[in-house]
Amino acid sequence: MATPPGPVAGADYPRSRPEFERFFPDEDACAAYLERLSWPDGFVCPACGAVGEPWRGSRRRLMCRNCQHQTSVTAGTLFQGTRTPLAHWFEAAWLIATAEHGVSARHLQHHLGLASYETAWAMLHRYRRAMVRSGRPRLSGTVEVTTTVVRGRQPTTVALAVEERDSGEAGRVRMQRAPGSSPEDLAAFAAWSVEPDTLVRTGRGDAAARLAERGYLVPPPEDGGPRPGLVHAPDVVARLHRWLDATHSGAVSPDQLDWYLDEFTFRFNRRRATHRGLLFYRLLEESVVTPPLSYRSVTAPPPFAR
Repeated sequence: MATPPGPVAGADYPRSRPEFERFFPDEDACAAYLERLSWPDGFVCPACGAVGEPWRGSRRRLMCRNCQHQTSVTAGTLFQGTRTPLAHWFEAAWLIATAEHGVSARHLQHHLGLASYETAWAMLHRYRRAMVRSGRPRLSGTVEVTTTVVRGRQPTTVALAVEERDSGEAGRVRMQRAPGSSPEDLAAFAAWSVEPDTLVRTGRGDAAARLAERGYLVPPPEDGGPRPGLVHAPDVVARLHRWLDATHSGAVSPDQLDWYLDEFTFRFNRRRATHRGLLFYRLLEESVVTPPLSYRSVTAPPPFAR
């Protein structure tokens, strides 16, 4: 079966700031874009499944011609119930996608002219929830797994896995807040982030047995000496710490750290994108399949295993 073509720069997403402004001159253009992302092959009624052009009512309501069910382009998405204009949401998404190191809530508040810091903070965190791609696969092939400690407001252990490309370069990464750095903690994180039967390198002899019990291949020590060291993980760890310090001044709450890790992962895994607009497209694409989030759910800490 042929692989469906990917989004086209300049047609499916803007390549530059001037093109972004031409794509989205007003609220109606933003709503039309969300409709296109939600129903790329044409409107499908969420109630009865009928396919076809809906009746279009006031306040951008869409009514199914078959069952008269009413919906909207924001219903069931990250944007449901928002009082913030879609133009602000799109501007925030563009800033997140095109800024090399991302944006802080304070910067976003000033840029959009928002009266409330909390509104900007919640917008950013809602977008961070959408950065975890739906049904994303675990890493495979050859993967390095290790831990680091993020200082922030208090020391917090972070586990991370780095996939090696066939070219020998670092590929995709996965990260998660962890209870600690014990062999059991490392093996549990590997089970969450890495496919079984994968060659896993840790550089830690104490973790080899636990990883093997989970079904991973662990390289033996070299000629009776130490196990092979890590090649890619140290660079990823250094990038993570620089990013947290540069963008968020190292002041990240441990309860919210997982969502910042998701943003770093989103950026790192797409660092070779030809156009930053593709990150904007992917962020909105995930936003329309991310369920609505209350402010309480945004501020609640996630569990260790998601």
